[in-house]
Amino acid sequence: MKRTLLLTALLGSLTLFSQQSTPFLIPCGGISAAPDSEADWNPSLTVIEADHSNKEANARIKDSLAALYRNKPGNGQQARLEQPPANPAATPLAPVVGDNFSGNAFNNSTPNDNEVAIANNGHLISVQNSTLFRYQTETDTSYGLQSLTLFALPLAVGGSKYDPKVIYDPEANRFIVVFLSGTTSSLTNIILGFSQSDSANGAYNLYKVPGNPFNDTLWSDYPMLAVNDKELFVTINLLHDNMSWQLGFVQTLVWQLNKWDGYNGDTLRTELHSGIEYNGRSVRNLCPVEGGSNTYQGPGMYFLSDRNLDPSNDTIFLVHVADTANSPSQQVTVTPLVSNTSYFMPPNAQQPTGSGLLATNDARILGAFIENDRVQFVCNTMDTSTGNCAVYHGIIQNVSSAPALTAQIIGDTSLEFGYPNIAYTGHLSTDYSAMIVFLHTDTFTFPGFSAIATDGNGQYSTRTTVKSGVNYLNVLSGNERWGDYSGIQRKFNAGGTCWMNGMYGTSNSAHATWIAEVGVSSDVNVPETNPVSHEAEVFPNPFIASIQVIFTNPATQVVRFVLYDLNGREVQVLLEDKIRGGKIQFSFSPRPLPAGVYLLRAETAQGAVLFTNRIVATQ
Repeated sequence: MKRTLLLTALLGSLTLFSQQSTPFLIPCGGISAAPDSEADWNPSLTVIEADHSNKEANARIKDSLAALYRNKPGNGQQARLEQPPANPAATPLAPVVGDNFSGNAFNNSTPNDNEVAIANNGHLISVQNSTLFRYQTETDTSYGLQSLTLFALPLAVGGSKYDPKVIYDPEANRFIVVFLSGTTSSLTNIILGFSQSDSANGAYNLYKVPGNPFNDTLWSDYPMLAVNDKELFVTINLLHDNMSWQLGFVQTLVWQLNKWDGYNGDTLRTELHSGIEYNGRSVRNLCPVEGGSNTYQGPGMYFLSDRNLDPSNDTIFLVHVADTANSPSQQVTVTPLVSNTSYFMPPNAQQPTGSGLLATNDARILGAFIENDRVQFVCNTMDTSTGNCAVYHGIIQNVSSAPALTAQIIGDTSLEFGYPNIAYTGHLSTDYSAMIVFLHTDTFTFPGFSAIATDGNGQYSTRTTVKSGVNYLNVLSGNERWGDYSGIQRKFNAGGTCWMNGMYGTSNSAHATWIAEVGVSSDVNVPETNPVSHEAEVFPNPFIASIQVIFTNPATQVVRFVLYDLNGREVQVLLEDKIRGGKIQFSFSPRPLPAGVYLLRAETAQGAVLFTNRIVATQ
């Protein structure tokens, strides 16, 4: 073990702290299990508990801030999306939604934990808490859903599988998947999957990284990742056994790994960085800074952190791992930056009456990229002019030489914004354009998600709704888990275009994932309207286990699938959702249905009937 003593400055003062680096060698543990719906038990675990937030320090902070600021005049720091811009000519164009479709369905687990990655060839991976969804966007081919448990089966690791992240590496033209296994010090592992090709549906080399690397009573939680030209960086939080993530936190670790070892299936050469502190306090929830227009070249990597559990703060920590793993010149530095705009503990968001508030956790940084020596990042905050949950957008200029930080709070007079992420959309070395995705809700608007464009210089477009919610969330007995993160990635060979995924409230008050291509250029593939068809192919019919229906949806619209008896009485609304135009396959299970003859009908929100088919259920 090597120990490095570093000097760093905060507001002109000098502080000493100790940072440790430890090498690990991790052998390849196998090849990912092939998707197989018959063999995929798809286990999921949801802890349903009463709301104990009044016992948590951060919940008390949220309540006091909400009481102070909700619907009261603020400090004028916010970027108000609904106000006319001072210079309309400089305002970015609003994002345009292109191809969009349903992704990971509700899997009896919460929150969504959305992230997305798309290759230059159109292969896409969407993750949600305990599942992988794979799709080929250029041919509209779904490769289906796979549980994290089946994906990691060759590693034979116990414990529940959760907190997935996925990234596409444009330099290697490969995917990397990371998720966690186990929630105790005896079971914890970090699972890594490196794709062997550019196919989302191909084989992955699997690695089991120790979640308790120091063999004590700590376990790994909340991974984040980024790549440079040679290496993969994964950050995680170490927590005490039998304690909440708020109170059980010990420190954030940085795993630095040779990515080419992973792609080749070789033993991973790694270095683990621990003891990253400032003024005796751990720098918490390190967010790796991804490359903008391409892979960040390195060597090393930047990370961002803030004081995410403080009621209010104006300091952002810029952390730099300087060199390749186990290099003699390796060091980790922490540079505190003071913003012109404070961030706040975000309040829990409101949704239409019928269930609890939507938990926003804290103000940790959720996404960041670097382009042209400028870092842009986003996190949750409070809009003090309304008391609503909002987006904090920070910009760090001259990162490598003399970093300087400015920020704005992006809010709305009624909507609450939460769990943002950000990606670069520019084309030139002088172009700092980016797109921000975030969840939205309020007392009149069901939870869904939106996007805005920014020029990276403080100008913002109007908001574009990417996916509207169909109903409020009601999964838990107390406050609902709204999501720990949302997904967005630049389409690297189509500048100005991103793919994103986010959560929305479904008709049965659960949450599911929607996937969309969103951009501000002609690269966006806006779906064409298809001719109307009232014919549907239904099979098998009669049916026992399940029934499939294939039909043509003439345009992107909300469609309601309803089951009626032969007297025209409504038996069950099976699904109500916004569905893309084109050929659609719908299925459902008749297990709750008595044997008999029924009518299956697809209706639009405007009352048009897409098809009505007689179906026969048997036992």
